[in-house]
Amino acid sequence: MAAEAVKVIVRCRPINQREKDLKCKIIVDIDQSCGQCSITNPNDTTAAPKTFSYDGAYFTDSFTEQIYNEIAFPLVESVTEGYNGTVFAYGQTGCGKSFTMQGITSPASQRGIIPRAFEHIFEAIATAENTKFLVFASYLEIYNEEIRDLLGKDAKKKLELKEHNDTGVYVTNLSMHTVHNVKSCEQIMDRGWKNRSVGATL
Repeated sequence: MAAEAVKVIVRCRPINQREKDLKCKIIVDIDQSCGQCSITNPNDTTAAPKTFSYDGAYFTDSFTEQIYNEIAFPLVESVTEGYNGTVFAYGQTGCGKSFTMQGITSPASQRGIIPRAFEHIFEAIATAENTKFLVFASYLEIYNEEIRDLLGKDAKKKLELKEHNDTGVYVTNLSMHTVHNVKSCEQIMDRGWKNRSVGATL
């Protein structure tokens, strides 16, 4: 990668059973061809929709497999070549971050970005010649502007974000765990998942 670039995508998750029971209406329209998201005011049908543009936009019928291939694959591929990369999921509680990042096991097309990245990285390692790899995993949560190490001895302890002139931004005392394969990554992810904060974001 010649230069740093940030891509912003939006995904409109499928409505869940609770929303169906409440007879909720979809007020979002996605034009994937040009990365646009339009929101209609349900209280004023005569008002023009508000439209926002992104590097990518995916509607309720999208599959995480497609999002991974189009957005995350090139990023993870560059990580296997020695570059830094970040996939950062942002949004309020219930908007679909976990659905996209963690995913669901069935159908396979909705497996999350994180497990797909695990497989991608270890496939690249398995096929690399004359190269040794050392892979570490950390799992942190930023919740109501507080940073916590989900794999640390005390998952409730607040950590600090710092910046170093040479190495850049880092989290002090964030634990790092050596991983050797996809299975060990999944075990760590499950452990951290259980320590997440659950509740409505203020």
